[in-house]
Amino acid sequence: MTRSKAMSFNVAAAVILGACAVAGPTGAPGGVMYAGLMSSGYTFTEYQSIMAALEHNGLVEKSGECYTLTDKGIVMNARIDRAISEHQQQRAAA
Repeated sequence: MTRSKAMSFNVAAAVILGACAVAGPTGAPGGVMYAGLMSSGYTFTEYQSIMAALEHNGLVEKSGECYTLTDKGIVMNARIDRAISEHQQQRAAA
């Protein structure tokens, strides 16, 4: 995997965590998240790999066809949100 593709996977994982956070306890439908990634050029296999990594690392749980954040996923999503916010503030100040 190229460095560019690995970075792209990290961004996709962050977007998925954000979608799960917005969905709350009902969970984010996997098909809807895949459709969003598919429109950005991801294959189904790549989507499955990202979801498997998020599950394996304890960031999301799957129930039926929906994904919810675990406690660890909530913390990671908050860190990502903070990092994005700080980056935006730095760019605005420049």
